Amino acid sequence: MKKITNFIYVLLLISILSLPNSFAQNSSQWHLPDNAVARLGKGSIVDITYAPNGAHFAVVSTIGIWLYDAHTYKETALLTGHTWEEVSTIAFSPDGKTLASASWDDPVRLWDVSTGQLRVTITGYVNNVNALAFSPDGTTLAIANANEILLWDAKTGQQRTVLSGHTGSVKAIAFVRDGSKLVSASRDGTIRVWDVLTEQHKSFDVKLNRYDDVVFSPDGKVLAMAHRNIRKIELWETNTGQFLRTFRTAGSVDAIAFSPDGRMFASGSGWPDYLIEFWNAQTGESLTTFTGHTGFINTIAFSPDGKTLISGSGNGMLRVWNTETGGNRMTLQGHLGSVGVVAFSPDGGTVASGSSTHTIQLWDMDTRQPQARFEADAFWVWGLTFSLDGQLLVSGSSEEVLIWSAHTGELHARYQNWYGAIAFSPNGELFASGRFGGAIRLWDARTIHDHTILENRVILDEHRDSFNSLIFSPDGETLASAGREGTILLWDVSAAHLRATINGHEEPITTLAFSSDGKTLASGSWDDTIRLWDTETNMLRQTLSGHTEGVTSVVFSPDGLTLASGGGEGTVWLWDAHTGQNHTIFTGHKYEVNSVAFSPDGRTLASGGGDGTILLWEVQSEMPEDVNGDGSVNIDDLTLVAARLGHGEGDAADVNGDGVVNILDLVGVAGAIE
Repeated sequence: MKKITNFIYVLLLISILSLPNSFAQNSSQWHLPDNAVARLGKGSIVDITYAPNGAHFAVVSTIGIWLYDAHTYKETALLTGHTWEEVSTIAFSPDGKTLASASWDDPVRLWDVSTGQLRVTITGYVNNVNALAFSPDGTTLAIANANEILLWDAKTGQQRTVLSGHTGSVKAIAFVRDGSKLVSASRDGTIRVWDVLTEQHKSFDVKLNRYDDVVFSPDGKVLAMAHRNIRKIELWETNTGQFLRTFRTAGSVDAIAFSPDGRMFASGSGWPDYLIEFWNAQTGESLTTFTGHTGFINTIAFSPDGKTLISGSGNGMLRVWNTETGGNRMTLQGHLGSVGVVAFSPDGGTVASGSSTHTIQLWDMDTRQPQARFEADAFWVWGLTFSLDGQLLVSGSSEEVLIWSAHTGELHARYQNWYGAIAFSPNGELFASGRFGGAIRLWDARTIHDHTILENRVILDEHRDSFNSLIFSPDGETLASAGREGTILLWDVSAAHLRATINGHEEPITTLAFSSDGKTLASGSWDDTIRLWDTETNMLRQTLSGHTEGVTSVVFSPDGLTLASGGGEGTVWLWDAHTGQNHTIFTGHKYEVNSVAFSPDGRTLASGGGDGTILLWEVQSEMPEDVNGDGSVNIDDLTLVAARLGHGEGDAADVNGDGVVNILDLVGVAGAIE
């Protein structure tokens, strides 16, 4: 028995050493939703703010606030707890030890930066918080709450006073250097300068409209107003209301920030050039321009010493710049735009995700870390599929279909004016793409490696609108298509003609999936239902209901026993594919779930959401390595196998089913313990 025990320990040591290092929990796994085993991505970037002491900076994302060490650029905490979607505004205390955060219709929270723990929750009001500001001595927190400014004791969370007078929502606030005055800018088109002690104020008109972004200089003396769509920035003096000057930008202005000394400010622009432009705030002179972003720049922040600038873009790119040399110090990975589609590689080792603002990200399933990143020209990537051999990755959007090398990122081919519905045939020889105007093209996929695609057949004019889904049957003989018309068309692939039309949904169909045996076709629609169709008779077999804001994606597990669906309300449902009964609901995405996909072994389900994350869920299945049947493979199963060595056929410890419990069964369980 001692030898067996030692042998078990050796096997355990081998299996533990073989696990990837990342199974020591990495930062992207913090605060996982219940039942999720991993998270890929950190959410879409909303805002960036530096701590005044230079020790940290915070990145507001759609799933929470990420705190980074400003020297190592490593994540130190993920702050979550706001119940109303994303955080709308944050502010550091002057000493950098406290972070205040607010979201829509939710209490303001004060966090301990060093520990990431919640210190104080400020309650007693109900409205929209647009801006936060600490007084220079850190004792007072100002909260812009709709058209009022509330002053609170920053240590106790007790309210001190209310500054009233604005007739529109307050968009920005700032204390002057000595803390005696506070300035505010409102959608009512005015700047107001408040005496904090007397609560008196003076007001100036600045022609501010609701769509303009505004920010105060660090000393509160100047207001910068970015007119997003007409490509200009205006500066106003807050103490007198005097207009100072206008700056003309290269593109639409999506972000502005002053340097710590207030002498310079930077602006981030959107299409077409995605530039960061630097300006002399006192003379209006254009100083320099940084390039490198491939998506609209929605937030920028200077470090306290002014030597570093961090910029975030809508496609999830977070860049760190040296403001003195213009060099890009590094790019912080992990953030994404809204995830529109997810797909597993055939070997299950990689997950590909397509998101808003033309980004395709590959993820290593062993380390849970981002790998290659491809940049397409299309705004949304809605279609994504691997070739049968895993060598090619095809992406589709409303603008184009792109064919990539899945390993090198080399672009093999580009086809414009095609919609994002795409699919490979099961044998990998054909590739189908659905056109925006209602045409389906079949391509000879074998020629893709030669950088040319030969058109095989064309199926035209049956759909009158854009495609939402294309899928081949498991035998490759049928191609199913569906779109906004709410009908399903079944095509005979070899004869290239329409074989049948299926009607039944009341609204556009968003997604299709064949069962592994090809006998069932599942369709999901904006009518909140999933319909299961008998592919031999084309008759409706069952209607599954439960989603409340549309069904966005459906997929069968490889064994055909489970159907997974994603919904616009942000949930993932698992259904018994035979009975139609729902047995599991996964929650955790902040926004809609756009795509669901099973791993090739059927044990993992990936869901991509509008919150800029992919969640990985473990799907319960009968695993022979789970000898004791408790739902997981662990040391208990290994011990049971060891205790049953030599037993014969029919024993549960005979994991590989070869008729005897032996060392091979031990190795099988040890390898599955991960």
